[in-house]
Amino acid sequence: MPAPHETGEVIVADDDLLLSSRVSATLVRLGYRAVVARTAAALDAAVRDGTFRHDLRAIIVNLAARGFDAAEAVRRLKQDETTRRTPVLGFCGHRDAARAEAGKAAGCAAVVTNGVVAADLERALRPLVAPIAPPAGAT
Repeated sequence: MPAPHETGEVIVADDDLLLSSRVSATLVRLGYRAVVARTAAALDAAVRDGTFRHDLRAIIVNLAARGFDAAEAVRRLKQDETTRRTPVLGFCGHRDAARAEAGKAAGCAAVVTNGVVAADLERALRPLVAPIAPPAGAT
């Protein structure tokens, strides 16, 4: 297992406390530093203020968030120079085709179901997040 935060940082945009806590715990176990944004304003602040520090690897967005318009949040992320190239992983219920399509149209690199995020987040992130090269001279 990688050392804590060795693999970079991930913003989790989700207003569901239970699910965002579970996603964050999984990210930490995988070696990421998780930054949780429970509102659109918190997500904007994380991006604007550089809450993610310097190595943002991905953004995970709950497309079924009730407290903010997730598709609009993804659109803003893709228009922002700071996050334009950062992969966004959207997720929603397996029967929620409208939200899945809205997420893809807004700029999500991939959209998966809640079950995939809960059970196999590592596999969902792997194709989106390039590995970090070790520092020069590292073995």
